[in-house]
Amino acid sequence: MSTPSGPYYYFTDLETNVLQVAIDHMVEHLEDLLSDSERTIPSLEYTEEELSQLKLEHQERLEAAKRLKERFA
Repeated sequence: MSTPSGPYYYFTDLETNVLQVAIDHMVEHLEDLLSDSERTIPSLEYTEEELSQLKLEHQERLEAAKRLKERFA
């Protein structure tokens, strides 16, 4: 994991709790999207290449959300 850079912020306990809940929901949402993408077949809406790109983007966001979850644990 990389070292945090940029400004440091201080949060109240309530603000920290709100962020923890929001991050937990984001992790769950992205995990659901990724599991759904495993079952999705190319359609008229998305090509196989577009589905692969979406899956990669969701995976990157999931990893970022998990890093944030660790910081706010």
